[in-house]
Amino acid sequence: MGVEYDVLRGLSLFLAGLVMAAVGLRVILRWRYANALARARRIADRLREPPSSLSAVEDRSAATEELIEFSDARAAAAVARELLSEEDHTARAAAIEVLRQTRALDRWGRDLRRGAFQAKLRAIEALGEVGDERAIDELLEALGDDDPGIAGPAARAMSARDADYACTRLADALSSPSRRLAETAAAALVHMGEEAVDYLVGQLASLSPQARRLAAESLGNIGEEHLKEALVPLLSSDPDPGVRAAVASALARVDGDTATVELRRLARFDPDWFVRARAYSLLAETDVEGAVQYLLDGLASFEPEFEGFSEDGHSVESFTEGSRRVRRAIIAGLRMLGFTEDEVAAAEHGAVATSLTGDELVEASAAVALLRSPDPAQRAEGARRLSELGGPAAEPLAAALCDPDAMVRAEVARSLAHIGSVDSLGALARCLQDPDPNVRLAATTALRAVVTREATKELTE
Repeated sequence: MGVEYDVLRGLSLFLAGLVMAAVGLRVILRWRYANALARARRIADRLREPPSSLSAVEDRSAATEELIEFSDARAAAAVARELLSEEDHTARAAAIEVLRQTRALDRWGRDLRRGAFQAKLRAIEALGEVGDERAIDELLEALGDDDPGIAGPAARAMSARDADYACTRLADALSSPSRRLAETAAAALVHMGEEAVDYLVGQLASLSPQARRLAAESLGNIGEEHLKEALVPLLSSDPDPGVRAAVASALARVDGDTATVELRRLARFDPDWFVRARAYSLLAETDVEGAVQYLLDGLASFEPEFEGFSEDGHSVESFTEGSRRVRRAIIAGLRMLGFTEDEVAAAEHGAVATSLTGDELVEASAAVALLRSPDPAQRAEGARRLSELGGPAAEPLAAALCDPDAMVRAEVARSLAHIGSVDSLGALARCLQDPDPNVRLAATTALRAVVTREATKELTE
């Protein structure tokens, strides 16, 4: 029993000795670090002195070298972080050089890429304080982090110092193949507000549709009224329907009066069904004066629809899908504006017209197939065939006015003249600015034919 007691007592004393040694070692290390930190701060104080003479400039340079070669790199890095808050540019530049030479920037970069959550947050805070090009590039990569608790602080840290460089890099990131990174960059630019406007406007001319779309959405979220001057031209000139829809949404936030006029034009005459549907939805969402009547008129203006039909192997589904989507958008808009289900059903019933005959459907399916052909001559032939179907062909023909081949665009304009639908006037009017003179001539002739036909119709009624 006495032996066991002696063994336990000895073990307890040994463990107590280890604990005391560890505590003592920790105290010594902390004392050494505090002492090193105090010495490093005395060196840093020399960097804070204004360089009033040549010797003062040389002393600053010597102080920077001393911090770089300081025996305790951790203390040197801590003091350099304190210098980052100085307004003096030279002191900040010296601090960044110390952080670079002591490998502190490398450590923070590694933590940001592979560290635990808290280590990443500490790295983000430190890199945000640095704010130079390398730090911002490191933070930019963190915008694509799967954890929004990392991506969000990284986006905010980017603008802490060099706002101009941060805006440039964030704007470039809008075209990133990583959707998460691109969208987080857009959110960061919105957070920066007026500082980011010029960079976002510059992205409206990007080759990337994603960048143009995100730039338009961001400008809409910033909401400055003068931005309409940059947004409105894109409604007619941008080739991507997703971008035009985003611009329309942004314009609705920026300037309601201008948006109302443009949305009404898009709802009737944009060549893409997605943009037309979005325009009708925005008119309902903004609840502008006359929106109800405009939606009702839009619903009533639909020509007869083709049924899903494929007798000779050619489907006409793509021919009709856009019209169905636009109709559904109008009906959803009426519900949003307070229409009851009975009122919606009555409005929809009043817009239904008779269908085409079976022979006409066969001809329509063949014409639509030609209109999708890679051969411009066949597309032109498809336009001629569609024109024989009358009113129901006006919508797909108006969309074909954006064909890349000038010969096809001219033939489409002549086909629309043959149909004589007033709904095609807006699309034809835009062709008056076409770079090809034959297209402009065909559009002018078509506009004259449609207007003359309508005027004659009114006089005879």
